[in-house]
Amino acid sequence: MMTRASEAFRIISRGAYTGVAAQPGKDGEVLIAVSANGGSKIADELSKGARFQLYLALRGAGYHEFVANRAPIPFIADDIMETFDDFRAEEAFRLFTEMAGHGQVIYLTHHRHLTEIAKKVCPGVRLHDLETVQSVSRLDGIAAE
Repeated sequence: MMTRASEAFRIISRGAYTGVAAQPGKDGEVLIAVSANGGSKIADELSKGARFQLYLALRGAGYHEFVANRAPIPFIADDIMETFDDFRAEEAFRLFTEMAGHGQVIYLTHHRHLTEIAKKVCPGVRLHDLETVQSVSRLDGIAAE
């Protein structure tokens, strides 16, 4: 799992980090991010954006581990790209596309620019715009009265 997480983290971080490792700490294992320049940081020392990228890489790797031996379940994420720049969001959506080959991926966001990136990066993506759905529902209610 750590190999897959490392590869995903490298891709999502656009090469700023090359891997993920765990090492013993005083309260159990500590998650370490290995940077491209050879240094390393404890996950808690990463910027919020890099930490979210790391956690997404781990969740993606965990999802692959799970569906390898079981019936697939949906992977659901709610606005986890709020701290990603557009380039890293593209890579995250590519990860989702790869995951969708093994099960359903549901990503919730209120950031319209992320829906545009998803349309560009993910072939066959289905978007559900809740504002449109709510407007249609209101109109249906008016027409029914």
